[in-house]
This record gives sequence, structure tokens and C-alpha cells, in this order.
Amino acid sequence: MNQPITFKTVAVLTLSGFLLAACEPAQEQEAVDPDPTETVTVPEPGEADTDTDTEETADETDTLSQNMLDWLPMNEDTAYTYSGTGSEFAEYQSYPQFIHNDTLQFVETNASTETVKIYEYTENEVREVFTRAETYFRDDFVDTGLNSSEQDQLEILLQAPVEIGRSWDSPSGSVSEITDANVEVETPAGTYSALEITRTLNDQSDKLYYAKGTGLIQTISDVDGETEIISSLSNIQEDAAEEIPLTLYELNEMATALTTTNATMELRTNDPARLQLTEMLNGSTGDMTIPTLTENVQINYLYLGNDQIAHVDFSEELINDMNAGSGIEALLIQSLVNTIGGLYQVDEVLLTVEDAPYASGHIAMEEGQTMSVDLSSVE
Repeated sequence: MNQPITFKTVAVLTLSGFLLAACEPAQEQEAVDPDPTETVTVPEPGEADTDTDTEETADETDTLSQNMLDWLPMNEDTAYTYSGTGSEFAEYQSYPQFIHNDTLQFVETNASTETVKIYEYTENEVREVFTRAETYFRDDFVDTGLNSSEQDQLEILLQAPVEIGRSWDSPSGSVSEITDANVEVETPAGTYSALEITRTLNDQSDKLYYAKGTGLIQTISDVDGETEIISSLSNIQEDAAEEIPLTLYELNEMATALTTTNATMELRTNDPARLQLTEMLNGSTGDMTIPTLTENVQINYLYLGNDQIAHVDFSEELINDMNAGSGIEALLIQSLVNTIGGLYQVDEVLLTVEDAPYASGHIAMEEGQTMSVDLSSVE
């Protein structure tokens, strides 16, 4: 960033004035006006030297890290809690779900919804590339390729060079600027030295404070010049897991209907949901009285498609180990469909075995044929 420089010029006497003073030492010397085109600037008593201030500001800027990961770190298994005032949405929690070399997927949970976001990192920029509200399941969206409905309204969070005065425009229409550095910010979690970024969009102005190695520590939003909403970091919990509740459907004791059991998946960063769900369904976690799967069955993949259908593929043992009559087999398959459909909050599930339609001696599905969530057999 270019710093303003003030040039100081001191008026001097002309050569003829010096000669006159030398020749007539006993006479009163006549004042000689300086060149009228020359600017005379006399510092006031106690005025700081501008050049020195410029050098100090430059030194301060040079110490700011240019590493994007310092300001928006990827911290695994770390839950961030923010307290807030001014809005019910000011209080929220954040947890990193999946971390890749250049992306961070995390979930923000507030009083009314869970929103999944993805940040993409380059050497010179951190950009929000995905956001999806009302997301109560866990998929690695970088791998599954689920589209974001708000793709054109996303933000550039930070852009190099990291220095005071740096500004940029985002696809959302907002304008951001680094307005200060080394700002002392007090939060319930502690006091931090932070980078200040001011973001403006329409009638709203946000000040976002990032601490090196920690990330976002505070947000102050001014809405319409009247309402102030503040979110401040209140707690950092390391070695934490994300909890995802779900309803498991299983056979009743007589194997004549389905019953429900409430359970909770505890997933750490980069844990795929399908692995723990498999353990729940085969009885390894103790959540089910009558397991739906045998210990040999694996879930090969599990995700929500852009068609809003839950896709699940099982290993061949799902059929080979079934060993049940047609009625019980139908209930077991329905229990799987209900559990997975409930997890993703959808009505249709495409269930396959080794990428082929489900086909046993009793049930045969066609290519692409889905199964519907059906609660009529639930007690």
C-alpha cells in the first residue's frame, strides 16, 4: 500500500541577502522574501515527524503474515463457540467437517438451522465457494459435487497482500477492506491481537476480526445504522466431535413390524458418516436391539445427489447374508430406506449393491428405480 509522503521545504535567504549582511554589519538588515513559488512548512512544536511515522507503519505492515492459513486456519477436531447480542443468530457454533489440501468444509449451528460452508484456499486468497442451509447430515461436498443454490452470492474473505488499505469486491456485491491491524480485541475466550476487515453491502457494515492462528474471533454488524449485532468467540474445544442425531428403524421382537430408536453419530474431522452408520446398523455400537446388517456388510458410498435422492451402495454381503423370508427381507430393506431417508430428510432412496440394482430371490429392482420412505409398517 502506498503511504502518503509530506515533502517539507525550508525557505532560505538569497545570495544577495547574505552579501548585504556581510557588507553592512552595523546597519539593520532588510528582510528578503522567499521565492513566492516555494512552499514553506514549519512544524508545530511537538509535531511528529511524518517520515518516521511512515516508516513505523511500513514496518508494522511488513510483520503481517501473508499466509492465508494463519488468519483462517484449518484446525481439525476443534469446536468454536460464539456468544452474541443483538440477534438470536448471533450465538452459534462452528465445527470443521472435512479438510483437504485447499478446502475447508465446516458447519455453523445456531438457534434455528445448520449451514454448511466451504472455503477454498489459494496462495493469495480465501474464497467461500459453497453454502447450504438446513443441512442436518454430513457429506463431503467437495467429493460428492452437490451444488450450492447461492453460488453467485458468495464472499471473498481475505486477499493478499495482507496490508492496511487492501480492498476487494466479492460476487455478493460487497466491498471489503483491511482497515486495521494489531487491534486488541477482548472476547469471552480471551484478548487477541487481530486483523480488522470492514465489509459493506447495501445498508449493512460488518467488522470482522481475525487472530493469527485462531481465525475469526469477533464480528460486529451495523444494520441500517440502528441495530448492532455482535458475535464473539467464547470457547475453543479441542479434540471435539460433531454430534448428528438420527432415527434408526429396526425389526420388532416378533419381526412383524418396525420400531424406532433415537441415536447420535459422533464424527470427527474427515470421518465419513457411512462408517459409523454401518456400525450402528450391524449392532457394534449397541444402539439397535436387532441389527439390520451382519458384520460382513459394508456401505460402499452414501451421499445426497443433486436430484435430491439419497444414494447408498452396499457390499454384496447385504444379499448373501440376508437368509430371511420375503416378509422379513422386505421389512429389513424398508428399515434401511427409512433410516437413510430420514438422515437426509428426503422421501426417495436409490439403494444398490455393488453399483447394481438390488436383486434377491424375493425382491428385484430395475436400473435407477428408487425406494420410498414408508412409515406405515412402524409400530
